[in-house]
Amino acid sequence: MKGERVKGHAAALLAACLFGLMSPMCKFVMQDGTVNGISLALMRVTCSAVLFWVTSCFVKSQKIRREDWPALIAMSLCGIALNQFLYVGGVQYTVPTHAGVTSTAIPVFTLLMAALFMGQHICFKRAVGIAIACIGALTMVLSSAGADEGNGAVIGDLMCLGSQVFAAAYFVFFAHLIKRYHVLTLLKWLFTISALTTLPLFATQVEAPEWSEISRSAWFSLGYIVVVGTFLCYLVLNYAQARLDAAVVATYNYLQPVVAAAFSLVLGVGQLTMSTFFAIGLILVGVRLTGSSSIPQKKHLPTPVRGRWIG
Repeated sequence: MKGERVKGHAAALLAACLFGLMSPMCKFVMQDGTVNGISLALMRVTCSAVLFWVTSCFVKSQKIRREDWPALIAMSLCGIALNQFLYVGGVQYTVPTHAGVTSTAIPVFTLLMAALFMGQHICFKRAVGIAIACIGALTMVLSSAGADEGNGAVIGDLMCLGSQVFAAAYFVFFAHLIKRYHVLTLLKWLFTISALTTLPLFATQVEAPEWSEISRSAWFSLGYIVVVGTFLCYLVLNYAQARLDAAVVATYNYLQPVVAAAFSLVLGVGQLTMSTFFAIGLILVGVRLTGSSSIPQKKHLPTPVRGRWIG
């Protein structure tokens, strides 16, 4: 059991680092004019669905229980469709550093949902941490409003924050499915459902790029976004979720803004201001105060045996 937890922590660490590169990569591709946000999000969902189906051919097939389909559809909408479309759309309007900072709010949202819907107690220290993190997020949004990016950056920041709300719901409410099914069985259906629900909605907004004019660096970024940042990241993330509690996995998101900020400066698609540093500091202090407490498991019920209960 200890070895499995170590593997889970290693997978969560790897996923956080790989995800941290996503915002500067997405910004670089969209800023380069290769694709727009809708096209990029659809490309992530559809191409990854194909990759998961091909890879799943090499493992034993599992049948999804009939009673699990409603939860599976909701899980797909929260963790894939809404999360990815809001995130990619947000990155299109804001800077990668801000998009990376919003990822640190996932642990806060996770604890809030656990308290509201699963009965987890939030002590005074956690409440203060949540308040500080929220002030940090608000500071980041307001700093965008006063910067050169204007209202577009505010919308981008809010879209990225919205994507983290759905990511937290993915962590909190669907752990039973992650532990019940093989990771490839689960992911192939999650991405297929997302592709089937989003393609009819956004197909008319897709802008076909001039493939011959795409630079090598843009091709590399697109490959990273689809193969590494989506396909591989979701594999290792679900691997970690199957071995660790939701809040523990969520705490690794603290690394994402550091990775995003460093790499966005290398690509020349990001900037760091005093307001951003202040917002990062507030959010990191806030999430540090919330701690790494686990999402409560279902209370163990005693088993009835011949008219009496045994624990």
